[in-house]
Amino acid sequence: MPLMQTKRRVMRHRRRDQYIAKMHRYSTYILFVAAILWVVTLIGPFGGAEGGNRGRNLRGEKNQDLVWVHSDSQAFNEKSVASKATHLVVVAGHSVLVSGAVENAAFDESVWWLLDYQKNRGLPQAIVSHIQAGIRIALHDEASLLVFSGGETRAQTGPETEGGSYFRVADALDLWDGRDVFLTENNGADQANTPQSSTVRARAVTEEYATDSFENLLFSICRFREVTGSYPKKISFVSFSFKRERFETLHAGALRWPLDHFNYVGVDPPSSTGFNLQESSAGEKSNSLLPFQTDPYGCHTEILQRKRRERNPFARRAPYELTCPEMKELLHWCGPKLIPMMNVPWGSLQSA
Repeated sequence: MPLMQTKRRVMRHRRRDQYIAKMHRYSTYILFVAAILWVVTLIGPFGGAEGGNRGRNLRGEKNQDLVWVHSDSQAFNEKSVASKATHLVVVAGHSVLVSGAVENAAFDESVWWLLDYQKNRGLPQAIVSHIQAGIRIALHDEASLLVFSGGETRAQTGPETEGGSYFRVADALDLWDGRDVFLTENNGADQANTPQSSTVRARAVTEEYATDSFENLLFSICRFREVTGSYPKKISFVSFSFKRERFETLHAGALRWPLDHFNYVGVDPPSSTGFNLQESSAGEKSNSLLPFQTDPYGCHTEILQRKRRERNPFARRAPYELTCPEMKELLHWCGPKLIPMMNVPWGSLQSA
């Protein structure tokens, strides 16, 4: 009997020793893997230019991979800078984001949902140039409100707005202080003249219902009214240069907005991107300029109505007749005669 007990104790000790040895091997392996992961984590944000760009936080001070917004990010309307605005700056949207690689938005077409006629035409460069132009205008006027305008225009992308896409690009590329992502080393000295402080992010909003350039202008005026409680004294509008004639001779007039209070800023990508100004101008004339000449509010011409239907796949309806009651008649005005001057809220600007 004592012999059997002794054997059992020996077997128990042997199994215990084997278990301890096995757990020691597992623990060593786990510690080894943990050490590797720790090293990779340290190297990841700093291991090369690409990793460094992804790890940069662009909307706050904390350095976390692909995280832009933190408690220290500049909040909208800090110190009431937005609600005090008198100058409306509009950047018209032309596409929506479809990729998480927003840091490549200035050069990579795959980041954007582009229609066939937009491809190989420098659209990424154009879009980011428009965003930068709007920010620079806002930088030089603390009494301005920057509006990125454009709705949910593409059925394939889901309910992603052009205005929201542009705002995120400004965040991702850290554009709020006026930096230019297209600057080369040869003219990089200009970067030193960029303002180091900026309140533009606190003065930037989106307008998310417009389906064409006319609505970009019309709806952004109401968006300004929603934020400030009043209508702008001055408007700056950023888009392609070939649209200038349409805005200055048709859209502003249809809204009864005085040209001496209107500044159109035309920005085109370089021809090296595939952009062709002559070709774009011809398309502008046949598809927009001529139709709006006979239908200034875009209510009757089939080509203009079709564009609005196709660019509103989610059947959104702008709420502006409720939030801007003074504009209700203008929002529903269909012409072809122009709305009387006395029927728009800014009629007094004509004699100012």
